Amino acid sequence: TQTVQSAKAESEKIRLIGTAEAAAIVSIGKADAERMRQKAAVYKQYGDAAIMSLVLEALPKIAAEVSAPLAKTEEIVLIGGPDNTTAEITRLVGQIPPAVNALTGVNLSKVLGKIPGASTQPVTAAVK
Repeated sequence: TQTVQSAKAESEKIRLIGTAEAAAIVSIGKADAERMRQKAAVYKQYGDAAIMSLVLEALPKIAAEVSAPLAKTEEIVLIGGPDNTTAEITRLVGQIPPAVNALTGVNLSKVLGKIPGASTQPVTAAVK
């Protein structure tokens, strides 16, 4: 009788632990789903601004990945005059909005145009 009672108690213990673990998993799942629902509501409410925030948070990571090969470079030699250098820099900067659009689907020029005081006009620089 004592062995049967001990086995019943052990099985009840295992059942209660399983029920508690299942309840914890359900609670975590519900909390995660609610968090995702709230994030979606915020993104919907703020639209492009929320997406732009995500893009701006991701840009340093993207820049780090793109520049990683440059960390192994010991020397860079530019051939050409100042005009060629300026043109090349302008070309590279001009490729940033299409690259962000291709990676994220966000039209950077359009979003920046909505920011008061921001300009989407190309910047001209003089290199001496």
